[in-house]
Amino acid sequence: MYAAGRRTRAGRGDGINARAAAGSAADAGVLFLQSDSSQGPEPPRFTVDLSQPPEHRYDHVARRLAGRISSADLAGLFSELVGALAPPLLARSLHLFARIVLRRVYSSEETRELRGISAAAGVPVYLLVAFNVLLDLLLGCTSGGVRVEAADARAQGGSRPSSLSSSRMLHFRTLDWGMDPLRKMVVELDFVRRQGGPVVATSVTYFGYVGVLTGVRRGLSMSLNFRARHDRSTRRRRLAFRLHQAMVVLGLRRSISSVLRGYLLRPEAERGVDAGEASVDKEQPAAGRADGPGGQQEEGVMGRILTQLRTLPSSAAYLIFCTPQRVYSVEKDHCAASIRESDTFLTTYNHDVSDEQDPSDLPRAAHQEVEHAIGMSELVAYSTERKRHVDALWRKKLDSRYRRLKRHAEAVGVRDVLGLVKDREVSNEETHYAVIMDPEQGTVLWRRVFEENHGDSG
Repeated sequence: MYAAGRRTRAGRGDGINARAAAGSAADAGVLFLQSDSSQGPEPPRFTVDLSQPPEHRYDHVARRLAGRISSADLAGLFSELVGALAPPLLARSLHLFARIVLRRVYSSEETRELRGISAAAGVPVYLLVAFNVLLDLLLGCTSGGVRVEAADARAQGGSRPSSLSSSRMLHFRTLDWGMDPLRKMVVELDFVRRQGGPVVATSVTYFGYVGVLTGVRRGLSMSLNFRARHDRSTRRRRLAFRLHQAMVVLGLRRSISSVLRGYLLRPEAERGVDAGEASVDKEQPAAGRADGPGGQQEEGVMGRILTQLRTLPSSAAYLIFCTPQRVYSVEKDHCAASIRESDTFLTTYNHDVSDEQDPSDLPRAAHQEVEHAIGMSELVAYSTERKRHVDALWRKKLDSRYRRLKRHAEAVGVRDVLGLVKDREVSNEETHYAVIMDPEQGTVLWRRVFEENHGDSG
């Protein structure tokens, strides 16, 4: 099913950060991830300096990606998207409407960034705005958190049992979509607060998308999945949901990916990131550990995030968060949220937990939400099958670990996580990119962009 792809690495040029992951690099499994070169190229990697005026933060990226931007043909993709969502006569009217009305997003800072990208890349502002307010409605994804053993625990073999203190959570994520030209636009962005300063957060995204689909900072990682369902129980709730969507498109409400950006680039979370700051104490537990001050702080932050999400007006989505010791999955509706959490293993796809009891209605829900848009109905329809498959893979890896180490395990190895992400049912022909993130260190451990038709062989 897979084609190996070109074994290339992102070049090192203007604005590209050559930072190597610290701390967890001592883990042999992490070194294995970083040396893995199979299945295609890494995305090009750039530094974004948040101290620069928003209009010029992405100038260097636009220069490097000029050819890719042109070949991606965003205008053609927008026409395809509108044509999938509306009848032909209405589609033409929507084009004119978009050119006139789509001038901004809710955040002034993000709007200024989009205008700067428009000027540097030669892409009309309305296309970038449409890209930012519609993309999170159309993403098929697999996201989850899985506990992995630390290097010292593996070195002990069977001499002592696995424990929470000797392991941590990793966050894995694949992003699936049918619009193949956008594969050329996948980038990895390292955010800094000043030129030459430490990286405070990293996002894997599409160039021109200023919200957050996949991101990590020290102590917290996050990803967003498309959700086909929302509360249709009353006419009032249906209208309120559609009104909210319209207000997001018009720049009068914040999109859910913009909300995630706020969580990722939270300045108060960055204290201690700079190695020169006195708040970093190497003798204290690693930032984010459940048994140390950082862990208590991050779980407290997650508590506040979850409290906000329970009532925050938004589009329907699945939100997945990982701290160093827990994974959280949020089924977000317009003004409500259902939350699950685990300290071992939890995955989220494109279906509700309730759909696992009766998945027969899921294709209809996807069809109602996005009609036949860009193959989303098919992605959602197979969502419960993906979950059963991945759950079985995880249990198999636990069993294999038990037979090898002769002890019960609640954590797997780092290589096991990579094998899970590379599985052909997880990274399939619709997958644009896949990542594995370490919320303890605030780094992306492994990332790949999948080329068109990569799933057609093997």
